[in-house]
Amino acid sequence: MPHSLRWAGGFVRPHRSRLAVCVALSLAGTGIGLAQPWLTKRIVDDGLTGSDARLLVLLTLGMLAAGLVSTLLSGANRLVYTRASAGVLFAMREHVYGHLQTLPPRFYARWSAGDVLGRLDGDLAEVQRFAVDAPLSALNALLTLAGAVALMLLIDPALTVIAFLLLPAQALFLRGTRSWVERSARALRDSMATLTGFFVQRLSAMKLIQSLGAEGQEADRLAALDRDCLGQLLRQQIVGIVTGGVPGLLGSAGTAAVFLWGGLRVIDGELSLGALIAFSAYLGRATGPVQGLLGLIVGAQRARVSLDRLSELLSESPAVSRPARTVIPACRGGALSVEGIVFGHGPGRPVLDGLSLTIPAGSKVGLLGSSGAGKSTLTDLLHRHYDPERGRITLDGVDLRDLDPALLRRRVAVLGQDAPLLPGSIADNLRFGLTAEESTALDRDTLAEAVAAAQLSGWIAGLPRGLDTPVGAWASALSGGQRQRIALARCLLRKPDLLILDEPVSALDPAAAERLIADVDRLFAGRTRLVISHRGEALAGCDTVYRLEHGRLVPVIQPLEAACASQ
Repeated sequence: MPHSLRWAGGFVRPHRSRLAVCVALSLAGTGIGLAQPWLTKRIVDDGLTGSDARLLVLLTLGMLAAGLVSTLLSGANRLVYTRASAGVLFAMREHVYGHLQTLPPRFYARWSAGDVLGRLDGDLAEVQRFAVDAPLSALNALLTLAGAVALMLLIDPALTVIAFLLLPAQALFLRGTRSWVERSARALRDSMATLTGFFVQRLSAMKLIQSLGAEGQEADRLAALDRDCLGQLLRQQIVGIVTGGVPGLLGSAGTAAVFLWGGLRVIDGELSLGALIAFSAYLGRATGPVQGLLGLIVGAQRARVSLDRLSELLSESPAVSRPARTVIPACRGGALSVEGIVFGHGPGRPVLDGLSLTIPAGSKVGLLGSSGAGKSTLTDLLHRHYDPERGRITLDGVDLRDLDPALLRRRVAVLGQDAPLLPGSIADNLRFGLTAEESTALDRDTLAEAVAAAQLSGWIAGLPRGLDTPVGAWASALSGGQRQRIALARCLLRKPDLLILDEPVSALDPAAAERLIADVDRLFAGRTRLVISHRGEALAGCDTVYRLEHGRLVPVIQPLEAACASQ
């Protein structure tokens, strides 16, 4: 877990060569930049004071050339840096997103989307900036500072001591503000995450807000969140003003002392005017690096907060692990065996307690159960979002623990009540989840066949762009039946061995429900089906129907209509 920048360093190392180019360009730019004040000194002391017009022209042209080369080096440095920096950020984000894809459903039930997005966006960017910028900035600052101080010492050692006399006090002050900086940074991050979560949740529920006339209530809620965010932002600004202002004030005091003592020495003839001008220019060149190095102290404190927040995210463990050796089933019939499984979401509270179930290949089995009985938990176990605490589940004789989760989920498809679709076209949603090779091999005719089998051809033919029609951000423009049938066509393209129908007709009227289940039975005839529902339309034609009670399955022997009515 990223308790230190070593975690971030793993993403920086692959970009060492580009960052080395940045260092080389910075070094060259630093050398040219340090030459300019010395040219200024020569212009004043030798060109102007010495009345040498030829030397004055040469030195002026030299200063112009130095400025041009410095600009070109700076532009090249920025391009190389941007490529390396973006590569680090994207690699970090892909790593964290990859970890998020391994986490079980209970993680997403416990964490708000806004909190996760805040860490994926703001905290990752903060860590990336510090991991990449801090070493480059520190190196560039140290090189510039070393060169400037060396030339300042060459001009006047005593004046150099005076210039940096208050530097230790600046560093000690910033070190003392560490806890204050970290508290304010964390509070602002949390507040912004809450605001992001508000928009994520409310935009997906806008129709509900409108239907309940809750616009005013929501506006007040947003205003309260904005006030809290503004308060945290102002506190952060105060922290920034103090942590930047006090060291800056001490630095200004040092600069004032240099001009006071150096000016008096110029008046007394102990120091030339050109030397004082050059010294002040080098002091200006040194002030930026000094402030940058001091700023890194504050940056490290804020990066620590972001690292801690990312650590909390990455410390969440997957509920299942990939097997050391993946077993490939000898056959693909879809025979399912659940053998005395025990599972609960908390210690001492099993949702499923000794549940056993055998479904022969090609059978259709129904499952009834009241809300909270564990039907969805069983689906999660069959899809290996979790592993049972005791007992085992086999598919075609192979324990699910010995199957790679990705391979298992390709063989076991779930058609649920929500039938979620992602932003993109209808064709994109049909192809979603297929490998790149499978998606490339999937021509339009095959898509059209799946659409026709799912009874969608007539509807799609009437759309302006056909299969390329966007479904919208949350597919809110589509009816429940349309979403269900797109999901059904997607299942057909995946050719699963086992199809789990989890409340597939809950959003449909009886006639539409009967048509959908009839189409499923026709399209998946000969394949194993487990239907979880409380409606008779979905359970029609089942070879066996069970009721889930107290964590176990009980065969339903009473008429199906009466059993469904009792749920």
